[in-house]
Amino acid sequence: MIKEMEMNVREKLEMVMQMKKIALAKLVIPFCIAGAAVLFFEFFVDPEMYQNYAAVLGSYSFPIGGPLAAIPAGLTLPPLAFISFVVFTDAVLALFLVWNFDYAKKIPGLGKLVERAEESGEKAIRKYKWAKRFGFVGVVVLVIFPFAAGSAVGSIVGRLIGMPPLMTWLAVVIGTFIRSTLLIYFGLLITFLLKPFF
Repeated sequence: MIKEMEMNVREKLEMVMQMKKIALAKLVIPFCIAGAAVLFFEFFVDPEMYQNYAAVLGSYSFPIGGPLAAIPAGLTLPPLAFISFVVFTDAVLALFLVWNFDYAKKIPGLGKLVERAEESGEKAIRKYKWAKRFGFVGVVVLVIFPFAAGSAVGSIVGRLIGMPPLMTWLAVVIGTFIRSTLLIYFGLLITFLLKPFF
């Protein structure tokens, strides 16, 4: 009897340790992916292109304007490179949020940002009630329109409405791809149309 109890305790302890390792991996993997991307750009991209990508990232990350503010900087890059870069950036952010939504709130400094994004996600659900009803497609549409949600809020909305992490992540990536493609080609069209006047 005592040996059976001891075996049960050991099995549960091993299960808890395994769960902690998985949680730690989910916390670390997005940072490793982002770090690998930074190293790639540092060592394999010429300095002028590196500055162009840094300008896109800086304007894209800016709280006001975000994706719309990145268009002028993105026009310096080939369209597919711009779209891929933005999708990659949002995919890594969404991966971190869908995997670590609950844990991220406990990280000093970062927790405040996640809580703000959660508040924005709750507001988006109240404002765009149809997003909850349409689930996956609703999250994709929210991410497409940057003033509605964007990738961070879209990730949190997906989790708040009960979507599994993988489906939430896919919805954010698809929405980001569509939004980035529309914005960059719209920006190129505007540039083409205005070129004769300058």
